[in-house]
Amino acid sequence: MAQKITQRNVADLAKVSTGTVSRVINGHPLVSEEARAAVLRAIEQLGYIPNTAAQSLAQGRTRNILVAFLDKSPILPSTWQYELPILQAINDYLRLNDYSVQITIHTTESNLNSIVFKDVMHNKSIDGMIILTSLAVEDSFIKSLEESRIPAVFIGNGPYWHDGNQIGSAILFDNFHIIQDAYNMLRSLSHERIGFITGSDEHIHSQIRLQAFTEISAKHMDCRSYENLIYHGDYSINSGFEALYHFFKKSDPPTAIICANDLMAIGAMKAAKELHMRIPQDLSIIGFDNIEVGSFYSPPLTSIKVPSYDLGRQGAEILLETIKDGNTREPITLPTELIIRKSVSKMI
Repeated sequence: MAQKITQRNVADLAKVSTGTVSRVINGHPLVSEEARAAVLRAIEQLGYIPNTAAQSLAQGRTRNILVAFLDKSPILPSTWQYELPILQAINDYLRLNDYSVQITIHTTESNLNSIVFKDVMHNKSIDGMIILTSLAVEDSFIKSLEESRIPAVFIGNGPYWHDGNQIGSAILFDNFHIIQDAYNMLRSLSHERIGFITGSDEHIHSQIRLQAFTEISAKHMDCRSYENLIYHGDYSINSGFEALYHFFKKSDPPTAIICANDLMAIGAMKAAKELHMRIPQDLSIIGFDNIEVGSFYSPPLTSIKVPSYDLGRQGAEILLETIKDGNTREPITLPTELIIRKSVSKMI
């Protein structure tokens, strides 16, 4: 059996103390360049693999990150299409930096505050946490997060404040200006009656998208007119389907529709075909999320692309920086992109 290589072996070869070896491994600055080089050469020559668990213990860290995901029950397929690339990016970045990821999923029926803080935070089993949700986070959780002093990052949510202090960092994506860009693009194609299908009313992203639509619509028509062009959906295919029938029961339906996600856009396109409407000749449709199936639909769906992977990676990067220096970052908003395909055309 091969002999286990220890710090003592490295120290003997490098002709330094075991304490110096430990300081080099843990990145301590108070080591001479000559000693550091000798230790690193000895580590490479012997094939020594540091005990990361022991390192973490010495640094007072667990190298565990908690990702807390909160949504209402049941969790919709459209939610996973947005969240999964974020989770993948978080996992990729943290593993690259020798951190482990714990994922906890909560619905609005559960008490996020009691579960996370009693079972995880008070046991000091994590170095930091990422909160991933499109719902407003309860005040009791924010207060507990402040008291715990555990570094945290909100993705797609926040920033949150308590007693004048920003609690956790926040990385967001543009839900507002991109809706107005989509609206203006449709106006440039001679569409004047533009409808909007909202997502779930509880979701912050849906609220922002609706606000953007109402503000831009108010510049071009009176309140009663644009309110008749809003349908409150729930992010499901069926709600998009029902919205289209709702609009086309009216005497003056929209000639273009912006949907708060792609699944509702696909539902609306299905209903339009049942009503023998041609897309985009009779009706232009824009979705949100840029899911893969939308580009294969007939006609391919114009949609808004969310930088999901970048949200996850940058969120994880900010968290590790905060763990290192203890500083909360200013909120960051990443741009979204309007992907033009064949579901939109000039009003004939």
